[in-house]
Amino acid sequence: MWDLPRFHFYVISPTILALAVSAVAVGWTGIRLRDMSALMLALALLSLNGFFLIHALSTPGFIIADQYHLAGVASQVAMTTCAFWIFLSTLSSDHSFIRVVSRYRRSIVVGWIAVIVLMNIAALVYPSISEFIPIDLEPLNYLMALITVCLYLWAARRYFQQFRLVKFPLHSAIVLGSVLLAITECVMVTTMMWTLAWWLYHVVLSVSALMLLFGIIAQYRSNISVSQTVDPARGSASSDRFRISISGSMKNLIVATETKDEYTAGHNYRVAMYGLQLGQAMKLDAELLRALARGGLIHDVGKIRIPGEILNKPGKLDADERTVIEQHPVYGYEMCKYIGFMTEELSVIRHHHEKWDGTGYPDKLRGTEISLPARILAIADVYDALTSRRSYREPWSQERALQVIVEGSGTHFDPECVSAFVQLCRTGGLVVPEDLD
Repeated sequence: MWDLPRFHFYVISPTILALAVSAVAVGWTGIRLRDMSALMLALALLSLNGFFLIHALSTPGFIIADQYHLAGVASQVAMTTCAFWIFLSTLSSDHSFIRVVSRYRRSIVVGWIAVIVLMNIAALVYPSISEFIPIDLEPLNYLMALITVCLYLWAARRYFQQFRLVKFPLHSAIVLGSVLLAITECVMVTTMMWTLAWWLYHVVLSVSALMLLFGIIAQYRSNISVSQTVDPARGSASSDRFRISISGSMKNLIVATETKDEYTAGHNYRVAMYGLQLGQAMKLDAELLRALARGGLIHDVGKIRIPGEILNKPGKLDADERTVIEQHPVYGYEMCKYIGFMTEELSVIRHHHEKWDGTGYPDKLRGTEISLPARILAIADVYDALTSRRSYREPWSQERALQVIVEGSGTHFDPECVSAFVQLCRTGGLVVPEDLD
């Protein structure tokens, strides 16, 4: 037995507080980058750290009297709420609940921070509040532990499946962190305060929290700032007009896609920038422009699952090969809905091959059933494909490519988008983007 309340307070509190501040910073990053995975994980870390701050401040015999069991209640609330947010981060971006969260993400982050702050104040002013929710006592503690462990292990399983697919460092860190948190929960409910095992669970908890934080940092520390290179109003270079950041892991996914399809090097980036220029010309708001750019940068990621002999076939595809390659928007959509992309980006990835008259693929949408960002990117995608070298032909001139796009107005493309694109080209406002380093 090591009955050291002062040591427990002075060591645990600063660590928890520092991690809470980091979680707030990561949450803001998730909002700014439109990345739901980062946002959910930030809320998980914030919950873990915020409620464990109550645990530290309510150390028995230090600030709070021994007769209260606030520290035990706070630690269980921290573990369970953290598990809840991590579980939510495993849901797909097209899930109805996640759509609501993404729509009100700023309010949710601010609101959850307010809840944690108010809970800290209330717990210290009225420590007897723990008497009304004795979730650290039998049999409630075992029930809460079972629910919490199941949530952590479910998250670990789902993130392991995603890691095998995309190899993101964030996913591997969540797998390890979630397993450690599940172990922490088991030790926490089966040990007596001040024993060696009790101190050990604090160590495991700190390691698991740092593991999650490390994964988030590893995922987003190599963010790449992509700048809109053209101001359509002036037709001149402009590096500070509009910026969007992508993680180094996302760039690796783009590179993997273009490595698989050897004739499309730079295609994703050029399409995203062409789409961004057209979106700017059509006066889309900043959020839709970011969605358009992020979706455009990775719109062909589903081609990773298409056999190379079909992607790089020099001649015309037969019917069976065409059926296979037409699945790449679905593959990309299924992949990206679990790695943080929001609904608007997902619509770009899944629907950039839909046609205005309903003859496109994969869902045969028509007209305004297709989202505006997807309709814009459809033009950018075809324009870049026509003006770039392919395995079966030389690049076309801008005039010839524009002729094809104009001929497709009302059938393949949204007439309003075609009109804006033609005007953009005629005025010299469309500029070929520089390569993404």
